Amino acid sequence: MRLPIVLFSSAVLASCAPDGAPTPTPVSDNANRPESTGAAAPPAASPASSPAAAPATALVTSLAGEWRVAGIDGADFNEPVGLALSGNADELWWEPRCARFIRSYRISGTGIQFGPPAGAGPPPPPGTPPEPVCTIGLLPRLPHVMRALDAATTVVRTEQNGVLISGGGHSLLLFSQ
Repeated sequence: MRLPIVLFSSAVLASCAPDGAPTPTPVSDNANRPESTGAAAPPAASPASSPAAAPATALVTSLAGEWRVAGIDGADFNEPVGLALSGNADELWWEPRCARFIRSYRISGTGIQFGPPAGAGPPPPPGTPPEPVCTIGLLPRLPHVMRALDAATTVVRTEQNGVLISGGGHSLLLFSQ
């Protein structure tokens, strides 16, 4: 009488398994299990420590592209009007370029150095009127962005795939657009 119940139970359990699902096999050799040898079980890998969830380790080698300012000096950039920067292999700027918010840059490893735009030349002699620039309303936080760039000494990729430029007590968080 016991045999039909066992067979029936096995048939019911087998019908519950999804098609193609591997059937579990009992472990017959406990000699390799930590609890049978008295050794401590290895800690379970947390999502943050697993290779798939590890932060990007790629170095930032260029600021070429279009960037959205997401943070200034550690605070989120939550303004009514967004602030975007454009870059190429040598410079980072705010449009329109005629507003002269342009910085050249050089990246070496995680170090970065910003300076005046390439070909800017020396400043005009005292008393000489500056070269005409376009007339455009400037965003209020734009000087803060330039201050952060001027003070910057490091550039790193964040876990969220942003670019954090920092140094001299200032920082700028950018995300590619």
